[in-house]
Amino acid sequence: MENDATNPVDVEDDAVLDAPEVDADSYSDGDTDQAETDGAEDGQPEDDTEEVDWDGTKYRIPKALKPGLLMQADYTRKTQELAEQRRHVEQHVQALNQRAELEQATLEHRVNLRTVEQQLQQFSSTDWSNYSAQYGADATAAAMASWQQYRDAKAELEGAIAQTETETRQISERSSANAIAQADQVLSREIEGWSPQLVQDLAGYAAKEFGITPQELRESVVNPDGTPDTRTFKVLARLHKAERELAQLKASQTKAQNAAKVAAVTPAKAVGQRAGGYKPGLDDSLPSDEWLRRRNAQLAKAGGR
Repeated sequence: MENDATNPVDVEDDAVLDAPEVDADSYSDGDTDQAETDGAEDGQPEDDTEEVDWDGTKYRIPKALKPGLLMQADYTRKTQELAEQRRHVEQHVQALNQRAELEQATLEHRVNLRTVEQQLQQFSSTDWSNYSAQYGADATAAAMASWQQYRDAKAELEGAIAQTETETRQISERSSANAIAQADQVLSREIEGWSPQLVQDLAGYAAKEFGITPQELRESVVNPDGTPDTRTFKVLARLHKAERELAQLKASQTKAQNAAKVAAVTPAKAVGQRAGGYKPGLDDSLPSDEWLRRRNAQLAKAGGR
């Protein structure tokens, strides 16, 4: 019974024994590559997804959807920019209308003030005692009442003019602030490394090289009509960058030239020579051939005397 048992290790299948031998060298590289490829296909499928960022959150989506998603993101960004530009335009138009109304009101107040001042000028030379004696008490009282009304009207018109001028100035300041904010958005997109520090650097560069004050630089960003103007900062940024790159290039060239000068005046060390050379005279530290050469030179010199 024990001899009839089948051992899967010791006994081979007849089909295996009858199979023809296969030379390992008969496999070609192509067969090996194909086998590896088949193995890869039989294993885990290739990852066909890609990670994308959407509104600050990362998602993993099929690669085929990425172009459409990026197009949608670009459309959303441009739509938001267009809406922001439209909002700025509406604010600008509203500010222009308000400013026009205030300027018209100020002009009317000044015309009325001029008329009132002319009337008051007439009363300023009036002798009320003579006026009363000539026209009577009632007429004098009425004239003095008119004089007081003109004085009150003058004070009221002067206050109105001060108010409209203050409101006009406030509108101009808001318009300037909006224009500067718009210019900052444009410059942040078009100038690499745009930041508050770069603004300070450019302001210092403009003052040093061209004598432009910070106030003048600020005013250059706003056109007379209140719209943003980024040309001055763009020119300054390009000049500043070009000069920095030129300075770096000159520094590199100077460094290379100095290194070349040092290399030119430094003698090359002879191959096989010890640092500092050998000591003069005969010395036990000398190599045998050098010691022998020096000894022969001494003997030759002594024999020649």
